[in-house]
Amino acid sequence: MKADIIIRGCIILPMVQRQIIDSGLIAIKDHLILYVGKERDAPHFEADNVLDGRGKVAMPGLVNCHTHAAMSIFRGIAEDQELETWLEETIWPLEAKLRPLDVYQGALLSCVEMIRNGTTCFCDMYFYEDMVARAVEEAGLRAVLAPGIIEA
Repeated sequence: MKADIIIRGCIILPMVQRQIIDSGLIAIKDHLILYVGKERDAPHFEADNVLDGRGKVAMPGLVNCHTHAAMSIFRGIAEDQELETWLEETIWPLEAKLRPLDVYQGALLSCVEMIRNGTTCFCDMYFYEDMVARAVEEAGLRAVLAPGIIEA
């Protein structure tokens, strides 16, 4: 059977019934998974792109359930302050100056970082969520997005 990508010899954590598959094989075609399981039980696959998965673990993507993705642009600012001071004197004044493009760029940066670390879905609440949606779509991730609500 023809596949685009075959990953051989990996440990697979399928997240069902506490099962661990040693010497696993994953076959992918047209961005769809054709097979996941023990290599010895797999049908014969051929592909131009065969990856050696020995010493690697394949598992479902991680889900980050609470983000303010665009805030990555504020990383490292006034980290020595107490939370209330940090919010009221540093972050909120900066957020008041944010524009849609700032949020898009911060969210896109966070998307790249999440992809790099295995996160495939996240829940975000912030400002200009339409711009976060644009970043999510461009990055190819999944997200649940909602505008942030702050009581005055």
